Amino acid sequence: MKLSSLLRALMHGGTGVAFAVLLPRALSLAAQWVLALSSQPAALAALANYMSRGVVAVALVHAGLAPILARRTRALSTKAGRALAGGALAMIAAVAFSITLTHELALGLGGAAGLITAFFSGCSLLAAASPSLWPLFQREGRYLQSLAVLLVFSPGASMLAALAGLPGGVATALGLASASPALLLLRPTRLRRAARYAVLIVRRAFPYSIATFSTVVVYPISLSVNLKYIGEHRVGQQVLYWSFAVAFSSASQAFAARGVSGASGSGDEATWQPRALRAWLPAGLALWAIGAVIYALFAIPIPWIPHTGAARDAMTATMLVSVAGPLITDTLCVYFSGPRSRRALPIGSVLSSACVAGGLLLAPELLVRHFGVFGPSALVGVARLAFVIDASMRRYALGAMFLLIAAYAAALALGQSVSF
Repeated sequence: MKLSSLLRALMHGGTGVAFAVLLPRALSLAAQWVLALSSQPAALAALANYMSRGVVAVALVHAGLAPILARRTRALSTKAGRALAGGALAMIAAVAFSITLTHELALGLGGAAGLITAFFSGCSLLAAASPSLWPLFQREGRYLQSLAVLLVFSPGASMLAALAGLPGGVATALGLASASPALLLLRPTRLRRAARYAVLIVRRAFPYSIATFSTVVVYPISLSVNLKYIGEHRVGQQVLYWSFAVAFSSASQAFAARGVSGASGSGDEATWQPRALRAWLPAGLALWAIGAVIYALFAIPIPWIPHTGAARDAMTATMLVSVAGPLITDTLCVYFSGPRSRRALPIGSVLSSACVAGGLLLAPELLVRHFGVFGPSALVGVARLAFVIDASMRRYALGAMFLLIAAYAAALALGQSVSF
């Protein structure tokens, strides 16, 4: 690919949005490695503590911010609309900062560590909006300038802090890097209007976040059950493969945000949703194909490629389907569901996760043997597709649900499972 074509794809297409969304994750991983090599393991543990504790307060609205803002293309196309959105996000982030700081000072880390954790919490909330903001920067021709701001904080500041062995500095720089798209929206605006808009965003983001959180909550249960039955080594191999599935889901949602942002400027939801879905579909298929190739590298020995097939004993046939599950179900349920689904999805998601969690606790052998660590979370995602009930998207959701169930049935028929 020519350099000019690559730059055009980054500056105007879904590839650029996916790159910008995934870049902070990759830079965070790189900074953690540098910190681990340049300091003591305790420094890396401190960084993980800041980051993991910082995202707790934003979990119930985190996943819904980007799809809500992606639907507001016309509002974000004006300076006043962007300032209003930036002010609303800043207010929500301030609430997350205050809640986290109060908790950490009273019951948690306390002192400077509590302040760093609270700062990372506010940045995490702002970062959640970034998939819907990068398409805006593309349309305005500010993509590269905005990307440059991100790079100043990470790898710039984060790597310097990592080399100095300062986990607090690394957490601060990584938080600012991920939050930089939202920070670029900040302009003077009326506080009362921004507060009302913040309440509206939170109220509409909450159902999407519950739908996403329902798949996440099953994961630690599945992890502990799998550790008991198949041991740390094979669980570690499955978790390594699952890390790719998480990245693919994030990339898929970035492409979806680009599609929604481009299609939602004209017509009602029933008109633009199918159009946005068709714009996302090629990227979704390409991501699943990449996941299938990685599955082959994990599960099939290839003579001329060293270490391939090393995880064969840990891989089940259903994992080839499960890697496609989140990138399809998360995208359909979060970005392409309408007002009726927003009311039904939280209920359906909680019921689905409760059923799968019950299965893990009451009859774990079947799920462990055939679905592994992350299969149960994928099953929750498939089940919640039944609660996408908007007329414009119903047939797409049911079609995806049927295809995934059929693919699971075919994978189970192959009989490749994990032995105890």
